[in-house]
Amino acid sequence: MSPWESVHSVLAVVGAGLFAVVAVGCVWPVIRPRHEAPARPRPARAHRPMRPMEWPMDWTCDLPNRPLSLRDAHRAMQLHREHGCARKRAAFAMLVAHGHIVPDSARQHGFWGSGR
Repeated sequence: MSPWESVHSVLAVVGAGLFAVVAVGCVWPVIRPRHEAPARPRPARAHRPMRPMEWPMDWTCDLPNRPLSLRDAHRAMQLHREHGCARKRAAFAMLVAHGHIVPDSARQHGFWGSGR
């Protein structure tokens, strides 16, 4: 048997198998429940345009070159929540100064001293 005959035989068997699967799938009975629950309509929500994502001004843990805006300070606190770097401390101080965070006197020492 030549290589061409072998390839032809394999392709013929695969093609016949695919044809059989499609033929059985077309005639297979589909059983649907008698009383399907009607789909519940979703409540209408007011369309709100998406806000553009604002990237932080810097990704490093160094002190910022300029004062952080409130939005940058919030984002820095989110990005650096796992450790106490200089950028997180500057963001924390900015948020405290603007009244967005009220530091807990019992935890303040742990935040500044631990450096986690």
